[in-house]
Amino acid sequence: MQRRDNPLLKLCSLVYGAGVSLRNYLFNSGLLREHHYDIPLICVGNITVGGTGKTPHIELIIELLRPSYRLAVISRGYKRSSRGLQDVTPGASVQQIGDEPKQLSLKYPEVRLIVDGDRRRAMRYLMALPEAERPEVVLLDDGFQHRYVHPSFSILLIDASRELHEDALLPAGNLREPASARYRADSIIMTKCPEDMSPIQMRIMQRNLALYPHQQIFFSHICYHRPHRLRSLAGTASSHRGGELPDGVRLVALSGIAAPQSFHSYLESKYRLVERLVYPDHHSYRSRDLATIAQCYEALQAQSPDPLYLMTTEKDAVRLVELQDELPAELIDHLYYLPIRTEILYQREAFEQMLQRAASALPPALRR
Repeated sequence: MQRRDNPLLKLCSLVYGAGVSLRNYLFNSGLLREHHYDIPLICVGNITVGGTGKTPHIELIIELLRPSYRLAVISRGYKRSSRGLQDVTPGASVQQIGDEPKQLSLKYPEVRLIVDGDRRRAMRYLMALPEAERPEVVLLDDGFQHRYVHPSFSILLIDASRELHEDALLPAGNLREPASARYRADSIIMTKCPEDMSPIQMRIMQRNLALYPHQQIFFSHICYHRPHRLRSLAGTASSHRGGELPDGVRLVALSGIAAPQSFHSYLESKYRLVERLVYPDHHSYRSRDLATIAQCYEALQAQSPDPLYLMTTEKDAVRLVELQDELPAELIDHLYYLPIRTEILYQREAFEQMLQRAASALPPALRR
């Protein structure tokens, strides 16, 4: 029996849905106050649990806007050990700020990154900065449910393999909010689409969403870069960033992400995937995990004279690079990570134009 067909879970979903609907009513009626700011705030989020690709889409937006604007990103820093507001510095560890903020800080050191579950406090901090340091555009990472901060533009991400009309509210399904919450978004992106997705498939998905005329819909897919050595992430092997891993080699996949299927499928298409080591999303690797990984690698290596490599995700790599001294040197020499990026299918120019309008639009706080 599927979760959404379980009578007890369906009852729990009704109770959960009533609570979510009451909360949204309080915001919509003004009984709970949304805070408006005199700066463009672009929110990127979802209404489902599990990975929809928020971090790669934040990176795409940074790439498109950073030539023209001074940017800041606010993230809650899921599973970090620290408390309160963190203005991320280059030396901050994954434990202090979380894996996704660490990944962003390594890629975009010029972008101010604030880690705080309290978005209002983070905004007060940013707005109090000297004018020369104050951001011109703020990106809210995973902020769709955090309604105390009102975004000037909202982008809702939906996994194309898990359409909203096929899902149910927690705990029977994966929805954090009813599917009708999509109408709060200014734009929808169907993520993780196949690169060869046909126009008819896109039209069917768009019809299923039944969006308002003003809501723009886009479709994105994951692109994989050449593998990089894990050591290169720490800056100790800059001359060996990638390109040395031939197709067809024996490979162990290591992941701690919400939906590793795409990662595995790509590796299977390029290499001889002999084992999959799968951990929960945002997994904090412990000494016992590293020992298990090393033992598995050594056992598989002994089965064949062919070289064996270990491939992990970009998000896992920022955790593992801080623990590399606990792994055998030979394993580290054969440990790679797979950088990814996201691309908009067919309508990239329209997407760029939409972002530029959102970044330059007069915020609601200044329209009154």
